Amino acid sequence: MPDHPKSFFLSPDISEYLVRHGTPPDELQARLIAETRELGPIAGMQVSPEQGAFMTVLARLIDARRALEVGTFTGYSALCLARGLPDDGCLVCCDVNEAWTAIGRRYWAEAGVAGKIDRRGHVAGHAG
Repeated sequence: MPDHPKSFFLSPDISEYLVRHGTPPDELQARLIAETRELGPIAGMQVSPEQGAFMTVLARLIDARRALEVGTFTGYSALCLARGLPDDGCLVCCDVNEAWTAIGRRYWAEAGVAGKIDRRGHVAGHAG
């Protein structure tokens, strides 16, 4: 468990409770977390497993069919959201860094959700 909660809105006690009683990452998610961690300090951009589990549940609860993610990084949150969408759901992921999203694409394919994810890499009129 990290020394402090990833969300500054949670006290360490609440964060510890969530981690202890929540849905832990499955083997695929754990591998994506580990690979992202290997990127170094930038890995802090990845959402926590408890945030990802909440995103999956929330997508299911509101019966979301479409979702938009701005900033995909290595795709952990996209994986979680896509798992919460129905089979014909669509998640549009916007990120300009192909190297980072390429990591996520491998995991999306392995999880069987790649067909739900439409990754967009540039903004019209943007030179980057």
